[in-house]
Amino acid sequence: MPASVTSLRSTDHTPLLFTVNMGLEDVVVNEYRERAATADVAVPDADDAPFGLQSYALVTPRATPEAALAIARQMRSVHHVLTPLYTFPLPVTDGAEAVLQTIRSTVESLDVEAMTTADTFRVTTVRQGDHDFTSVDVQRAAGGGLDAHYAAAVDLEDYDVDVRVDVHDDRCLVSVQHTREALSRRQLEGYQPRAALKANVAYALLRLAHRDTPPDALLDPFCGSGTILLEAADRWPDTRGYGNDWNEEAVAGARLNVNRAGLTDRVTIREGDVWHLAERFEDVSPDLIVTNPPFGVRMGSSMDFRPFYRRVLEQFHAVLRPTGRVVMLVLRQGPFNKALDDTGAFDVRHVRVIEIGGLYPRVFVLERTDT
Repeated sequence: MPASVTSLRSTDHTPLLFTVNMGLEDVVVNEYRERAATADVAVPDADDAPFGLQSYALVTPRATPEAALAIARQMRSVHHVLTPLYTFPLPVTDGAEAVLQTIRSTVESLDVEAMTTADTFRVTTVRQGDHDFTSVDVQRAAGGGLDAHYAAAVDLEDYDVDVRVDVHDDRCLVSVQHTREALSRRQLEGYQPRAALKANVAYALLRLAHRDTPPDALLDPFCGSGTILLEAADRWPDTRGYGNDWNEEAVAGARLNVNRAGLTDRVTIREGDVWHLAERFEDVSPDLIVTNPPFGVRMGSSMDFRPFYRRVLEQFHAVLRPTGRVVMLVLRQGPFNKALDDTGAFDVRHVRVIEIGGLYPRVFVLERTDT
């Protein structure tokens, strides 16, 4: 093994690496710690920026690999679960061919224990940065190295081991991926529009409300397919959920999803414009609103978002209980901040940027004022 390679394996405990949306790494660490504590497992070491990288979170629980992985498979804020093995630098001035050759020769030299008993394997890659090669090129190079070292054959569908070889700028990270399907893809049946919020992001928004106790009633005024409501029903079994959407198709789809989940006694979906939210939900007194309003990407700069956000905030204030909270995704920060100032209806408790499908909205956590 070349001297430049850093081994990430521990002789005492097995670290676990999670892939996640940028900006939610600390949410992942906190979720794993919470689940581990329930299983009476300590997590003395964790990192929400391992190896200096975003979109990963690392934990090192004091547990057997099997027990640590069993906890990880319950996670709801992540995409994939991996065991990190090695990291090594890549040449930055020698061209694509030299970089790919470095990946091939280095991977060929590595001891990947899971490969010793595997009949088949595949390589998957996430590549970030400006490179003169593609993710497929990386997969071929790494796959060639593994094929030269081990007796296992490449099989992209029916594989025993999935070796992750990720490239971030001038660094390569080698792991074994344990999840075939992303854990975030758990709400794929039923009604799922193309722009539906991923389940892991919906779950993270619920955690970012930072509630000590479950809400009595949760409202999603732009509920779409109902992802937030379904995640809330799983996280807080005693919470009553309410959804609203102006789109007839979305309302029908959300109701279908609620019915498929067996939650019709706990989640109610109504149809109507958010402009009249307080009137439509005058029989409901939610203490938490979690929602993903339209980003308006297709409208570009033609839409004036300030009055839109102002009316939305006014309706949220009217429907919420005193000291109720709002967690919402906001792409247009400038108009939103102006709308906050216009209304004076909420205090800002927390703001962070996350990545969703190449966009970088902010998560705002607001608390209702008495004005």
